Amino acid sequence: MNTFLLATILGLFSAFLIVTQGMGFGLRTPLIAGIFTGLCVGDVALGFEIGATTTLMSIGFYTYGGATIPDYVSGAMFGVVAAAKTGDSTIGLTIAITLALLMTQMDILSRASTTIFIHVADKKLAQNSIGGFELWTLAGAIPKMLSRGLPIFIGVLLADNLTVLAEFSNNVKWFTDGLAIVGKALPAVGFALLLTYMDIKNFWPFMITGYVLFAYMGVPTVGLALVGAAAGFLFTAKKGAKQ
Repeated sequence: MNTFLLATILGLFSAFLIVTQGMGFGLRTPLIAGIFTGLCVGDVALGFEIGATTTLMSIGFYTYGGATIPDYVSGAMFGVVAAAKTGDSTIGLTIAITLALLMTQMDILSRASTTIFIHVADKKLAQNSIGGFELWTLAGAIPKMLSRGLPIFIGVLLADNLTVLAEFSNNVKWFTDGLAIVGKALPAVGFALLLTYMDIKNFWPFMITGYVLFAYMGVPTVGLALVGAAAGFLFTAKKGAKQ
């Protein structure tokens, strides 16, 4: 697939994801974005790797009260392209993190510009123009679509220049070591943020059990999830029986 076609497909897909997010479909996740991008670049395994890692990084982040957070979905898409172009998933992850942080500015810009459409829609409603109200309300999705689709489109078009970064990182060991550390540390930050929302003081035995199963017995993630579901069921059933 040539670069222009890839940029077009990913740009449109990014715009589609942000619109469906507002509809409540729940498709806009780093994992889905990463796998789809991996499919487009011909390396689904790479897409799964970048998507899964950025998903871990995003754990604990949410737009509470309309807060702006790093856009790991856009980051995952461009990260997969960068990794495919350079042949280095570590560089892809670093590019993904950087773009995720930069996209916070695009999110702020899109939210600010969307209010213009809403104000016009309010005026149309005051004038009893239902058609105008519906048109301007729906048009408010345009800034959202552009804020995600346009950066991805432009970024993928320029992705061929990433070979310079790849050559630099291969020649400078401290740089590649730094990228590796960042790529491994940020998922831990995501888990730490998630743990702050959990009642660890009362449920610490479950955490210790999960750690032992994973660290000392090598139980995979799916196995841990099944054990956690069974333990949770037994715990709630016993608690309900006492009540």
